[in-house]
Amino acid sequence: MQKPLIVCCLQGRSSKGVLQTLDCELLRLPAAEQLLTTEYPRPPRLFVLQALPQDHDATRALIVSLRSQWPLTDVLVWAPQAEGGTVRTYFQAGAHDVVLQRQESKLADVITATLENQKFLPRMHDLTRQRSKGARFESMLSRSTEMWDLFELCTRVAPTDATVLIVGETGTGKELLARAVHRRSEREGRFVAANCASIPADLINSELFGHEKGAFTGADRAKKGLVMHANKGTLFLDEIGDMPPEAQQCLLRMLQEKRIRPVGSQVEAEIDVRIVAATNVLLDEAVRDGKFREDLFYRLDVIRVNVPPLRQRPEDVFLLFGHFTKRLAKHYGLESPTFTDSFLDALLEYEWPGNVRQLENFSERLVLERTQSALTARDFDKLRNTNLVETPQVREHNKQSVWRKSVDPALSLQENLDPVMEELEREYLQAKLKLHAGRVSETAEEAGISRRTLLRKMKQYGIDKQKFKS
Repeated sequence: MQKPLIVCCLQGRSSKGVLQTLDCELLRLPAAEQLLTTEYPRPPRLFVLQALPQDHDATRALIVSLRSQWPLTDVLVWAPQAEGGTVRTYFQAGAHDVVLQRQESKLADVITATLENQKFLPRMHDLTRQRSKGARFESMLSRSTEMWDLFELCTRVAPTDATVLIVGETGTGKELLARAVHRRSEREGRFVAANCASIPADLINSELFGHEKGAFTGADRAKKGLVMHANKGTLFLDEIGDMPPEAQQCLLRMLQEKRIRPVGSQVEAEIDVRIVAATNVLLDEAVRDGKFREDLFYRLDVIRVNVPPLRQRPEDVFLLFGHFTKRLAKHYGLESPTFTDSFLDALLEYEWPGNVRQLENFSERLVLERTQSALTARDFDKLRNTNLVETPQVREHNKQSVWRKSVDPALSLQENLDPVMEELEREYLQAKLKLHAGRVSETAEEAGISRRTLLRKMKQYGIDKQKFKS
């Protein structure tokens, strides 16, 4: 097992000393700016830098840059006898800790304690196919090579006027990618987002293209549409697969002629709008089923960006989980939770059908409901099962994943059946409790088990009877 890599920039300190006795690989750099430009053999576990006594702003800027480039790598600042205001500035910039003692042994103690508290970072690095570019692209975090291929594609096409179609499951960050394309396009207009599924079919033309006064009942004044609001900028059409046929025809005409006509108007207006569309359905199939215009599909499908689901990039699970828990703990003024190996195994094994959005919601619940003890696999199951209300798609995904993940030819038949039977038993007991409004005695009697057995199983599966009381 590799020793953790610690990167130090300590002015005027010799390479010999207490730090050399730490159980780690120590890399010393002579200049602070080299912390950002050096290509490391593997991701560092910790940056240790000495504050510049006469230039606190430079130290603060360095901390901010390190935290941006390496969002999960802690930064320790050695600032002997620094004033309180200066220390607060370093913490606000993102420093994990500030060591005020002059003795190098005290610094070594803090380094040791910090490494001991880093539970999931080594695992995340083990999953990572290292890139020299770090982990951040605009507002998105990833160490997946597939995601960075997408980021590079977005960077290449952003300065052009080409239409972009982003395809991915719900919660994968399609709008964030669209915003990144807009920011890198240098278009002078605004980024305007429209969700095609949330706009009523009889109003979508008015919402997109605007209308004249009196164009229909209730149109007591003229209205500028979203397309005109996005003129000279980017219009993001989310869930484009749900756009009604009439609106599809108008959008096609706009893409072909670069002109629009508001509802009720006889005058056309020229527009300069870059279209970025997104969908979580396969538009190819929608075209074959007659639900989406084929000619519009080809107009939109100029540059296709396929966003992989979170389950296909396990290196990002720990990266995003660490980012979310740190940010949320700081936001709520709480301590970051601690984890056992079993919890981290469960975190990685779960397939996250709701993708990044589900992981962020899970992280928030975890931070708010944290306990003093380190979280275990059982805590993971309890928190996941009491997460936000599951959609039918997530519920079905969870059921199917039990069967997919349970079959292992290396195990006995009974060992393969156990996880499936446990899931069936949990769902059966929940259904019975719901039928009897959480009444334990009645549920146990109808299930053919004792009340004591039912209570034991409810505790085992993290089932709360209060959820079923009317």
